[in-house]
This record gives sequence, structure tokens and C-alpha cells, in this order.
Amino acid sequence: MKMRIDQIKVSESERVRIDPGDLESLTESISAMGLLNPILVDEAGRLVAGFRRLCACRRLGWEEVEVTVLPFRGDELKMLEAEAAENLFRKDFTPEEIARIEERRKEILRRLRGNIFQRFWRLLRRVWRGIFRPRKEK
Repeated sequence: MKMRIDQIKVSESERVRIDPGDLESLTESISAMGLLNPILVDEAGRLVAGFRRLCACRRLGWEEVEVTVLPFRGDELKMLEAEAAENLFRKDFTPEEIARIEERRKEILRRLRGNIFQRFWRLLRRVWRGIFRPRKEK
């Protein structure tokens, strides 16, 4: 569900992470791909997890954001454990996995560009259309 960003309550005294750090790459990613993981809030609209994503969305000027609402019923320990779990129990890509991502990316780009004959044919079609396309009178 969507929620207005200005309605999400962020209590710095109850949060573990207060400084969002460098948001440049996260902001660029959200701008390009959208918000891949929603912000987690409790039933009262208090932020549980997703502080950096929320800050990036604010920076982008978004007025509302996708949220997941979980009924914590005021259970502060459960909310703290949810914030910690989101940040502790994830696995970063290994250097080998990052290299594999880059190789797959290059292969996809090669496929999209096509082989030399396909690229040459597209060039010829553009030139041909440019020569024989009727020009608009001004």
C-alpha cells in the first residue's frame, strides 16, 4: 500500500541507524528502478525498517512511498529486532558474484546491439530513410 512520506513517523531516539550515510547510489537506483523493497512501518505509521530508502525517496521529492504495514502492537523489542534483522541477516555479493554480474551485463548488451551485420543493416536503413523521407515544408 502507499503512504504519504510526511505521515511516516521517524523516532531518532528509538532508531539504531540515525545517519543514513551516502545516499547517492541508492537515490540513483531508486530513481532508475523504482523502490524495489517497500518501507516497513507499524500500524501507527512508525518507521521500523527502510530508513535509507525513505531518505532517498524524500531526496527525490516523492510525496508517497510503498510501505508494508506489520502489526507490532507497540512491541518495541520486536520492532528493534525487525530493524536489526533487515540489516544483519543479508548477504552482500562476493567479488566473484560481482564479476559474474558484469559478465552477464556485457553479454546482454552485446546481444541487444546485435552482430556486425545487424548493426550495419540498421545503419543502412537509417541512411536510406533519411535520403528518401519527404521533408516537411516550413
